[in-house]
Amino acid sequence: MGEDSVIGDPAQNGYLAPWLWKLAVEKAGCFDVDKVRAASPGLEFKDAPAGYVRIHESQYLWSKSRIGRGRRDGQFDVIFESRDLIEPNPFPKGFNENSSLSLSLKKGLV
Repeated sequence: MGEDSVIGDPAQNGYLAPWLWKLAVEKAGCFDVDKVRAASPGLEFKDAPAGYVRIHESQYLWSKSRIGRGRRDGQFDVIFESRDLIEPNPFPKGFNENSSLSLSLKKGLV
């Protein structure tokens, strides 16, 4: 662990998800799933490994976009970072809305 650690999306999300859930439960004031879900949009978390994120009403995250250059030691040099958070667009134009993955995502099953 520490500055030299390399983590990917699964580790980042595994760390982030319980913190976002905790914030939503605190805002909802209960553990009722529908109330926790309704309390989620707009919640912000600034200590994620990837930095500041905010929950969108779609339940996806606003986050910064980064472009990195891989190094031989497994780390990356960030060569670009968006100034602001980018709004999530989970179903962009041209997305196959009839695929089983798309239908599952829309129903919140994935």
